[in-house]
Amino acid sequence: MSEIPIHIRHCILYEFQLGNNATTAARNICVALGEGAVADRTCRDWFKRFREGDMSLEDRPKSGRPLESDIERLKVLLEDNPRLTTRELSAMLGCNQSTMDRHLHEMGKVNKLETWVPHRLTSNNIQQRITICNSLLSKRNRHRFLQQIVTGDEKWVLYVNHTRKHQWVNPEDLPEPEPKNDLHPKKLMLSI
Repeated sequence: MSEIPIHIRHCILYEFQLGNNATTAARNICVALGEGAVADRTCRDWFKRFREGDMSLEDRPKSGRPLESDIERLKVLLEDNPRLTTRELSAMLGCNQSTMDRHLHEMGKVNKLETWVPHRLTSNNIQQRITICNSLLSKRNRHRFLQQIVTGDEKWVLYVNHTRKHQWVNPEDLPEPEPKNDLHPKKLMLSI
């Protein structure tokens, strides 16, 4: 229904309660308030609503644009994880994927592919990895979990498998860097 002032809605309700039809009501209101004050179709829509028993003059809730809270929630989701896709975001917020894309662009976000950076470990990173590996090896020797499995199979396993993903960022911002893969992927044969 079109947006019409509340006093015209009262006039439409008055005409309905007099028992007039929608066309007569529209004509009477236009005579009293001026030509084009209300359309015949608008009167018919309001009369239909009154016949259904809804005498409220307030607008019914409309679907469409998300509430401001949804926009705020979208901002929070993107701050937490800028790698979310429009499909994932639309599923989380319960709206259409194209609507989500439009809102992201209205917020000034652009979809950029993250950049590769050369992977150089600091001495602190190297020491941390050595400590973790020693811990895993000692756990393996203590529990002998893998020796209890009786099976036979082999599989190539990539142990450095970084993948590049798009991120939603502001146009002037750079995406978060991601370590660059080597020319030949690091893999090992896992035989059980």
